[in-house]
Amino acid sequence: MVLAVFWVVVSLLAAGIALQYLFNINIERSTREDMDAALKRVAAVIVPSSDMPFLSSPLPDPRYSTPFGGRYWQIEALDTGQIARSRSLWDFVVDAPAADDVVYHQAGPDGRQLILLTRRLEITTDAVARPYRVTVGQDHGSIQEAGQRFASDVTQVLIVLGILIIAAAWLQIRLGLSPIKGVRQAVEGVRRGEVTRLEGRFPTELTPLVQEVNGLLDARDAMMERARARAADLAHGLKTPLAAVHGIAERLRDKGNEAEADLLQDLSVEMSGRIDYQMRLATLRVRTSAHSMRSSLNTSIIRTLTVLKKTGRGESLHWVADLAEDCWVDVHRQDLMELVGITLENAAKWASSRVVIRSMRKGDHAVLEICDDGPGIPAQQLRSLGKRGVRLDESLPGSGLGLAIAAEILDINRGSMAFGEAPGGGLVVTLTLPMSKALPPPA
Repeated sequence: MVLAVFWVVVSLLAAGIALQYLFNINIERSTREDMDAALKRVAAVIVPSSDMPFLSSPLPDPRYSTPFGGRYWQIEALDTGQIARSRSLWDFVVDAPAADDVVYHQAGPDGRQLILLTRRLEITTDAVARPYRVTVGQDHGSIQEAGQRFASDVTQVLIVLGILIIAAAWLQIRLGLSPIKGVRQAVEGVRRGEVTRLEGRFPTELTPLVQEVNGLLDARDAMMERARARAADLAHGLKTPLAAVHGIAERLRDKGNEAEADLLQDLSVEMSGRIDYQMRLATLRVRTSAHSMRSSLNTSIIRTLTVLKKTGRGESLHWVADLAEDCWVDVHRQDLMELVGITLENAAKWASSRVVIRSMRKGDHAVLEICDDGPGIPAQQLRSLGKRGVRLDESLPGSGLGLAIAAEILDINRGSMAFGEAPGGGLVVTLTLPMSKALPPPA
């Protein structure tokens, strides 16, 4: 649009200059033709028999007879040196050049600027040719005023024309690019997760682009599904050998080889934990910064609490949920349920009698705090939490992968996790999640 405005302005400026130039050329040509005709009329009524040049009859244009009337003539008899001039010149004598048939400018009576035509003539009478220098002219100011008026009118017309052309260009660009708005809205739908492909009617020119984008989306989904399927196949393929290893360990224990049995048992448990970890990671939603999600934090907490309260460990605990106004976070619903479930299960495992859950909003982030009244963790060991396979207490069952999976979920969704000492001496886990900028789902 800026380029269009630039070229329209340049083109109209060039057109205005060209029109003014052509107008000046034509008005100068018309003025010369008028003066040529006036000179011929003056020459036709010169009386050559008189030593003092005079006209046999006045010219029809009254401006020649009016002082400073705007039209002038002057006759100089070259053989006698006598000069006659129109009344409009009053007492002003034109300084005519010696050149023949020349148009020139000169200051005239009353300080006016004149345009003049001088021509040398010979008029024959009684077989005697008398030489004259005849000069006719007119005010150049009227010509300049006509040029200025023309320039003013042309400027106004070109400004209106420029506005119309720019408006038409803007309308053309807007209408021409309007189909791209439909593509942008379709891409927004994919980004928000409302649809999986670009859907709708698009112009023929954009159809190849839409097809390529849909092809890339389909290929991405197919690759993700294939990766999940292969991970599942690998996990299922390893389950049988691990079960065999477990059986071998039991037989060794029956034969009294406790050390070898314990070694095989630990290896099988470690391998099972790693397989489970990779399987759970494979279910996470791979996303980029362009993807925008919208999930309710309070809903995920309430649903997870409902399930945990029905478990053996959850029934024996006192759960306190201090939830602020619902926060819609930029995390996929399934990943958010997994994240909340892992952290609440970890709190339930270590709590003695009570778990406190608080949610709040800080700026453009949602904060979830989970406090338990368990034994807590020494400050020097807090940094080790959340690392894959790290277990700070081997007395309780588990692989140490739960918080590692939570850390993976937060890393994918641009969140963070921090650990600290709870007021009651237990552990407080603080989750910080970005707020969603996506539009709410349709009702």
